[in-house]
Amino acid sequence: MNTQPELRIRAVETYIRNGESLRRISRKLNISRQTLGRWLKWYKEGGNENLNRKKPYRRPWNRPTKEIEEKVSLLKERNPALTLKKAQEILAKKGIKMSIKGIWGIWKRFALAGREYRVHYAHFGPITPEIKNSLRRLKELLKDGMVDEASGIMNSLPSFPKDPILKEIPEELLTPRRQLDRLHFISGEIPFPEYYRKAKKIRKALEKSGLFYSSIFAGLREFLALNWMVTPTKGLELLTILKKRAKGINDPSIRFLLSMHEGKIYTYSLNSKKARESFNKCKNLLRFLPTTFYFDSMGNLSTNIWDFRNAFLYFQKAMDVATDENDRRTLRLKLATIYSIDGRYRESIRSLQHAEREIEGRRSVFAIIRAYCAFAQDNISKASSFFRIALEKSKKGQLRNLLHAASLGLAEIQAALGNEKDAKIMLHKYLPLFRKYKMETEILLRNILLRKNLMVNEQIHGFPVFHLLSLLQSSCKPSGYKKALKFAQNNGLLGFFHRTIVFFPEPVLAMLEKGKDTGLPRTILNLPVFRKEIPVYSVHFLGHLVVYKNQKYLPVKLKPKDTSFLIYLASSREKSISLERIYRNFWPNSKNPSRNLAHLLVRIRKALKLPSHFLYVKENRLFFDCYWTTDYGEYMEHIAQAKALLRAGEWGFAKREYLQAFKLFRGEPFRKMYDNWSDDKRLEVLFSYETEILSFAKELKKRGRNEEAEKLLKKTKKILGEPLSEQTEF
Repeated sequence: MNTQPELRIRAVETYIRNGESLRRISRKLNISRQTLGRWLKWYKEGGNENLNRKKPYRRPWNRPTKEIEEKVSLLKERNPALTLKKAQEILAKKGIKMSIKGIWGIWKRFALAGREYRVHYAHFGPITPEIKNSLRRLKELLKDGMVDEASGIMNSLPSFPKDPILKEIPEELLTPRRQLDRLHFISGEIPFPEYYRKAKKIRKALEKSGLFYSSIFAGLREFLALNWMVTPTKGLELLTILKKRAKGINDPSIRFLLSMHEGKIYTYSLNSKKARESFNKCKNLLRFLPTTFYFDSMGNLSTNIWDFRNAFLYFQKAMDVATDENDRRTLRLKLATIYSIDGRYRESIRSLQHAEREIEGRRSVFAIIRAYCAFAQDNISKASSFFRIALEKSKKGQLRNLLHAASLGLAEIQAALGNEKDAKIMLHKYLPLFRKYKMETEILLRNILLRKNLMVNEQIHGFPVFHLLSLLQSSCKPSGYKKALKFAQNNGLLGFFHRTIVFFPEPVLAMLEKGKDTGLPRTILNLPVFRKEIPVYSVHFLGHLVVYKNQKYLPVKLKPKDTSFLIYLASSREKSISLERIYRNFWPNSKNPSRNLAHLLVRIRKALKLPSHFLYVKENRLFFDCYWTTDYGEYMEHIAQAKALLRAGEWGFAKREYLQAFKLFRGEPFRKMYDNWSDDKRLEVLFSYETEILSFAKELKKRGRNEEAEKLLKKTKKILGEPLSEQTEF
């Protein structure tokens, strides 16, 4: 009868349905009470599927009881550095005789030993027959909507495998240990501040329960979120706790992760000697950990200490051993970053084609790399747009490192255009924020670019980037400049050199004047900061038209059609525009649009005092060898920064950016302009303005600043020339 699955299932279902005793049901079915009890046990362990199997799962006869297994596991949890021999001695004193192999087996089942099942910052358990049966039962229960019963089974298991079924159970129904396992599957799906809070709460709960071994992994995940949010002060406090908990542990993976994060903390505090010591510790441990994750982590640590040569080598090693395509795409993105910093822009763009974009935080990195490449290709408008996109895409988490990178990039653009004053404003305005979070690296870098006389000690010189900046700061003579250039080439910093030399243009200008080779690509030498004859126009159209040429006011009087075309040129992200597109936008029904364009270009050149070779038609395209900025582009940059700051919880900084953005509107744009492009652009501009004003007014009213909100809304109505679509009711 034991081999008849139909009878087993019918017997168990009858018992559950009728609620009668085992004895009565077994008599009705003509089976023994012991047999029915055994079938019920199999059902509890694996559901109907277990009853259908020829050999249902049974707990091994020689395996210790659950109570003893829990005692053995708690020894390791409460003393993470405990050895097998010492555990055996402690158990013997308690009257429990067990072999070292037996202790190891229990620790392994509870995911307290063995690395073959570990995944990065998680320690999943092996898939044993017991776990297989439990997983089958869990899926059956969840399919039937029995979540409470499923969570009960999940919590009772010694460990859990790497299975996303954990996400299907609400975290409040799970024990802290299962919540820790669940963290692995929500990484990148929720904002980093929320992820940090969850990890911290779990760590505290595990510590309160005396599960210190597991609390180390919760702390490492907590540290991971802090690293993304760039909060070194909290990171240092946490690291102190984790090192104390992990003292004496011989597990190379735990020691590696702690040393890696320690190195990052020393980088933030600008201690190159200690950072290098941490790097060397990780390097020595790497021989025990030759996997994609640890090579990747070494690459990340190398990037943190500005050692891009080693970063490239470790990312390549990670690529060589990577088998998962998602890992390979992420590594390509990191290699693209290294290529862009090294000035290898073609390789960078090629790597980006297959890079991962959708992981939390990665989309911003993708945009920043594209911005670096656009800058090096002399496409300032496109670079500015990508830096803005980087801010817009950082929608989740306090990604202050991305705010630093994007705002630094915007400052580089202003310096490249010869707008030294605006570059300094951009560099300076976030210093208070970085001081608040003790981001010493970012503060020092900006102060050097601001040309402040700083005492840079030997520890700081140990970081290649700061050594290079120090050389640039003192490179008044061509010999000093060449030394800095050679250092950049030897240390994989040529791309960084290209972007920062615009803050120190004097030696380049001196060499160009004497006809000497600067070692810079032609696209960099074409930037206005080096080619003074190239005009830079700033077109302000958020109100009546105002034009500046090389930062000087230029009196311009143009007809509406000509004004529209000038705004169209200034808004372009490319260095040329197809004539077909121009005709379609401005003269869709004209029989001779080329003639109309020719006359218009004459008027534009005359009004802008622009020689014809800077704005010309060739091979069905309109080319312009000059640079444009607009107040609308500036408005979008302020809005992007404001939103990023608001998401980061920095209301004071966000408010300042919002007000600077709204201040740029002086009246209704595109008055008396009725061509296709102007109509579309007008709607875009006014819709953005209205949307952002309403959003900001809501934020003001949340904080009890009703008068400020009303005043702002009244000004908006005047500019829009009609009532707001949402009115002022919130």
